[in-house]
Amino acid sequence: MKMDSENVEKKTETEERVKIDIASLSADEVKEKTDAGQTNQVKEDLLKSDRQIIQENTINVFNLLNLVLAALVIFVGSPKNALFFGVVIINTCIGVFQELKAKHTIDKLSVLAKAQATVIRDGYETLVDQNEIVLDDTLLLRNGDQIPVDGKIIQTEGLEVDESLLTGESDRVSKNIEDKVFSGSFVTAGTAFYEATAVGKDNFAQKLTQAAKSKKNTSSDLVKILGRMIAVLTVLIVPVGLGMMYSQYLSTDSFKQAVLGTVASLVSMIPEGLMLLTSVAFAVGAANLARRKVLVQSMSSIETLARVDTICLDKTGTITDGTLKFEKAILEKVSGQRFEQIMNALMTQLPDTNATANALRERFKQKSNWYKKKIIPFSSARKWSGVSFEDDGSYVIGAPEFVFTRVPAIVYEHAQSFMEEGYRILVLASYPKTLTTELTEPVELLAILIISDNLRENAAETFGYFEQQDVTLKVISGDHPLTVSKIAQKAGIKDADSYIDMSNLLGSESYQTLARENTVFGRVSPEQKQRLVEALQKQKHTVCMTGDGVNDVLALRQADIGVAMANGSSAARAASDVILLDSDFKKMQDVLKEGRRVINNIERVASMYLVKTIYSVILAVIFMLVTWPYPFEPIQLTPINALTVGIPSFFLALKPSYERIKGDFLNNILRVSVPGAVTVVVGIMLAQLAGWSFNLTTLSTSTISVFFTGCVGLFVLYTVSKPFDQNKVLLIVVMSGLYLACFLVFRDFFNFDQLLDRDLFFVIPLAFGGFWFFNFLTSMMHHVVNWRGRWQRRKFRPFT
Repeated sequence: MKMDSENVEKKTETEERVKIDIASLSADEVKEKTDAGQTNQVKEDLLKSDRQIIQENTINVFNLLNLVLAALVIFVGSPKNALFFGVVIINTCIGVFQELKAKHTIDKLSVLAKAQATVIRDGYETLVDQNEIVLDDTLLLRNGDQIPVDGKIIQTEGLEVDESLLTGESDRVSKNIEDKVFSGSFVTAGTAFYEATAVGKDNFAQKLTQAAKSKKNTSSDLVKILGRMIAVLTVLIVPVGLGMMYSQYLSTDSFKQAVLGTVASLVSMIPEGLMLLTSVAFAVGAANLARRKVLVQSMSSIETLARVDTICLDKTGTITDGTLKFEKAILEKVSGQRFEQIMNALMTQLPDTNATANALRERFKQKSNWYKKKIIPFSSARKWSGVSFEDDGSYVIGAPEFVFTRVPAIVYEHAQSFMEEGYRILVLASYPKTLTTELTEPVELLAILIISDNLRENAAETFGYFEQQDVTLKVISGDHPLTVSKIAQKAGIKDADSYIDMSNLLGSESYQTLARENTVFGRVSPEQKQRLVEALQKQKHTVCMTGDGVNDVLALRQADIGVAMANGSSAARAASDVILLDSDFKKMQDVLKEGRRVINNIERVASMYLVKTIYSVILAVIFMLVTWPYPFEPIQLTPINALTVGIPSFFLALKPSYERIKGDFLNNILRVSVPGAVTVVVGIMLAQLAGWSFNLTTLSTSTISVFFTGCVGLFVLYTVSKPFDQNKVLLIVVMSGLYLACFLVFRDFFNFDQLLDRDLFFVIPLAFGGFWFFNFLTSMMHHVVNWRGRWQRRKFRPFT
């Protein structure tokens, strides 16, 4: 059977379906195998299921602990003090609702990016979801496809496969009839039909295939720190609780008061809302991007997106819109008529489907009856393709530097002016023998082909935005560096006149030096793309790689974040963390903004929750040692937890906040949480001292302590809300008003003493002094963190 281009081109519903003369399953056979369970059904767990979301947010250590504490309070006859558990239930319900809503938004969009495969059934091409492939199906592979199931080659035209995801080696492997291919590898050249010999869990490379689908072991500071916090608190809570129970019983001689004091200390120690809000913030961030036609394939990618400071991008599809046009040919040793015949014959037989081939096929669309002898399809490593014909010779078309051992002067003479205008230059040459994958004989120049690239309409605006955000842009392309540089300059990319031809490297160069000193990299091989990304990472950059071709897969996998265009190859989409479903690079602005918004807001929220966790641990230790009655009851903590942390955190976690991420997560939250916690501890100890000195009642001392603690919580809310907007100011005013109302209007319900009596003489100086002390500690902590950051940068500064 001839694998003509008419047989391998995808057909739309309006085009006539072409019968393909190759063995394939019938519809009845497919149904029979589907009923027998011989399908490629594989569990996809990139996103949590509804059940997992509900289960993780309801059945967890902190909720179970809160339930036990609430039961203890009810057991000792004080059900009002169990109000904190009602707040936990409400927060959990709101969080679960938000996360489920976000997840369903992403699910709807995921259908658009679902991986598909081309199968032959009843003799016709059919596009099916990969999980609908059945055993013994006949599949068609094209350049750029990721192989969905294991199989055996039936027919091939120059098929080359990269099996690096299986073997770790990026060498391209030629495949012939009867050779095996494995899921997880991807096609770098040629086409082939193959028979599926394994599906689903029986695939040899199933685990590695899943790893290829954006399951990278990305390092997440936020997840690590929160995980450590949970581990430490889980270990501390039991011994601290037992110690508090014993100490409080000694100090009050009342089992009920001992339980209430212990529960109050432990309730504030548990950052139950933080874990909930973190998962909600990630989910809502992914959903917001989904509404903008950006699909996040891994939730952990959100944090990395926020920290991206370098973006590596290709020219085609990012700076330009990917639509190429054949402009003209400069003929050398060929007539116009013969040139037309050669080009029509090449475009008839070559299976290439990249943008350049499509532009040439649009111009040279007349079908040729020249009979092929050997086809060498295009690959990003060779940068040329060609056909040997039975009676009409052999011809190649590709980049001059890769077609010729030494590029003729005439090519430079004609090409230079066009490349300075941003045109692509290809050459058509004749070859004296039957083609192989290497051009071992001299070739003869026949024509120089001029191809134009269309600059994206919004390119300058997009790249200008990244420059304002201190994000460095690096252009890594397979095209000639001068062409790429000129187009990049037109698009307004900073330092785009600094370029290098990577095909001229001797092999001894330092990639870190190359990456630092150049902005545009031309004639880059897939392996060189990967090494450039790695070099930037070694210089402590967080790197985002964008791409759409099979030649970008290695770099996409290497980068901290891989971003693929939906109209690109399936291998690129499978290797990426984020997919731009409308293939518009401008959406990267939304990607960067949303990542920053999520992390900035989680840092704010974490600072608020960590304040009460830190001061609760410190107070628990102090009151275990001094055996004084704990200054709070659980019901008294409800206004603090709800109005200074719980409710504001839900608003702040979802607010716009696009400032550049500075410093690491732990240092950023410690800037506020440590001063806040220390201020609370000092203020409460002063209140205890005042109560002892002026013979204040336990209720008065407790009320002063609670009021002061809530004031510090509002100070923290004020600090983390910067920069202010109208809604944030309104939030602070409303929360402050409600907090004050708890003491003036609902004081009996919350077991507070009368505030507008002599307690006021202690509360006012404590509040003003606390505000000054908190600001002082915050300033000191800011200097300490900055000093620590500078010391770390000096310690880990890469050698250059």
